[in-house]
Amino acid sequence: MPDGWWDEQRAGQHRSWHRLAAWRELGDLDDVQSGGTPRSPGEDDFANFGEGAVAVACPPDPAWLVLCAAAEWHHSGGDIAVWGTGPDVAGRLLLDGRDFHDEALDVQVSPDGSVAVASVEGRLHAWRTPGGDALWQLDLGPVAESVDTFDMPRMTPRIGFSGDGRLVAAGSVARGLRVIDAGTGDIIVELPVATCGPVALDHAGRLLAHGGEAGGIVVRDADTGTVRCHHDTGLSTVNALAFAPDGSGLLVAGGAPEAPAAVLLTLDADRVAYTRLVLAEGLPPDISAQSPLAAVATRCVWGEHGPLVLAVDDGGAVLFDAAGRLLWTGHEGTVGGFSPAGDVLAVVGETIGTVFIEGLRATGPDVVGARP
Repeated sequence: MPDGWWDEQRAGQHRSWHRLAAWRELGDLDDVQSGGTPRSPGEDDFANFGEGAVAVACPPDPAWLVLCAAAEWHHSGGDIAVWGTGPDVAGRLLLDGRDFHDEALDVQVSPDGSVAVASVEGRLHAWRTPGGDALWQLDLGPVAESVDTFDMPRMTPRIGFSGDGRLVAAGSVARGLRVIDAGTGDIIVELPVATCGPVALDHAGRLLAHGGEAGGIVVRDADTGTVRCHHDTGLSTVNALAFAPDGSGLLVAGGAPEAPAAVLLTLDADRVAYTRLVLAEGLPPDISAQSPLAAVATRCVWGEHGPLVLAVDDGGAVLFDAAGRLLWTGHEGTVGGFSPAGDVLAVVGETIGTVFIEGLRATGPDVVGARP
């Protein structure tokens, strides 16, 4: 997206031709560290991203992003910062990594962008965004004795908001599954789980889905934790989940058997009515869905452009849609996060940028619910 178009969007002047743009480069991690952008260089050294970034969250309007830095294992943990992508939002340090040794491998923002939640060293942290005021913290408890503390996919809490922003879910095998009031931090449901992986809440906060054994998923009532159904997707692993906007479907991203793939499920009360496998076309040969990085960094969304999957691995990142069409590829070391509506993908690698889904012509066939 050219500078002039970007400036118009930032000023609220939305033009029809803006939809032609598929990409906007915003800067790099040096800009984040200084609190500036290429067009407005910063002077402060308020955040340390010298080891790269491990997670990013994108609000509805990408005037700012939340970025999580990789830890310096010999020295300190990873900073978490709000970075203004232009002059309208000032940078804010949400968490100073010098007080920790951990890094936040998942960070999510509420649908309206007003709350960000991440997990560091077994504690959830919530902030008002983009201002950065601390909102609440929640101790997730000790690590389960049966879990290897070096097993990143099982240790890492995964996080997901309900579409109305009232609730946030967080779960890991090591510390169990919780549904939390996003405004107060009060626990609605707390459950020990033998398997967990990614989590997702539907728009109304009535349904909670999380990973099960291998390619299995579990759907529960969010207010009680009661199991509605177990379902084996046929995938070899489950790395990310997203409900359809109306709650009638569930997007499951994972591997088949090792390459990134997805399954679309149609939900009917307490059962899965239909299922459809989505195999991505034209994948790079060295990208896998089975690595520890894929398990914690893969993201998916089901928004205005339909189901979309960002599969991330040590070999790079790929974005594909419900038809299996490859829409975008990223270099090794790239991580990303979708906006709540699924119209923007923020990506961080060698540079920081936004991918505009409309510009990729990603809108495919009507897939509200899978087909038999």
